[in-house]
Amino acid sequence: MSGQGRTTTRRRGLRQWLLLTVVLLVALAAIPAASSPRSSEHYVALGDSRAAGPSTLRFLNDGCGRTAASYPRLIEEWLQPEFFNFAACSGARVEHILDNPQESRSGDARPLQVDAVTDETTLITISIGGNDVRWYDIARACFTKEEGADRECRNDPETRLAAMESLRPLRPRLDRLLGTLQERAPKAKIFLASHGGTVGDHGCFPVVPTSDEDAQFIAEYQDTMNEIIRAAARYAGVTYVDLAKASVGHDACQPQGVKWYEGNVTTSTSLTMHPNNTGNRAFAKLFEDEIKREFRKRVR
Repeated sequence: MSGQGRTTTRRRGLRQWLLLTVVLLVALAAIPAASSPRSSEHYVALGDSRAAGPSTLRFLNDGCGRTAASYPRLIEEWLQPEFFNFAACSGARVEHILDNPQESRSGDARPLQVDAVTDETTLITISIGGNDVRWYDIARACFTKEEGADRECRNDPETRLAAMESLRPLRPRLDRLLGTLQERAPKAKIFLASHGGTVGDHGCFPVVPTSDEDAQFIAEYQDTMNEIIRAAARYAGVTYVDLAKASVGHDACQPQGVKWYEGNVTTSTSLTMHPNNTGNRAFAKLFEDEIKREFRKRVR
């Protein structure tokens, strides 16, 4: 074979090798990474104001306070699901998900949140429980009107009894909620969030207007609530998203940009005693990390 013929053969072989390489790279790119979200997800977000992300600027037309800054909207932006239903509504209790239509701030009766869940649903996030236990009423019993004052709610038998009694119905309500969701959406991965950690181990008038000792009482109450939520998630076999543990050092008494919650006086456009936009972004990231772990399990 002449030198020219050998050169032509080598060039033809190089072109074939390059073509095969391109085909392989395209094929590999088409295979989703184990930790990547799937665009075919049918995502439903349930819950109360901690999911809705209400703002002092405005509520949506339905009166539920659902905003673009909420963690479900941020998850949707990251996940880009095929289907998304944002059913959460400020003020919701478990009964508003399962049993009784909720009257929104606009005066309209909201459909049951569970109606958004079908057998096609593949992903559910939930924040619920704070309104069921009336946690703000317990916290407010510790608030003072003057800086440096101490209500000593931690030592008040009525407040301690009210705190204990408020938590009693939470576990059976969560058990029924999670069981119902599993029946309605057998293919769905369910992610249940803890209540979080609005109050830390000290007060800061007027944002958290309590003594340090009473702030610790409120924090312990939050911890007990979070443990009940964790136990319900474990019993049902759903994923518990531990916002509370991650919130340590981000309570309402921390500086702007560090704190994830507003206190009894808000320093942002977020409502008092609610997560702010920094917190919503942090919560979305915590949910996303847990969702990615579940995606990895699917491909094993």
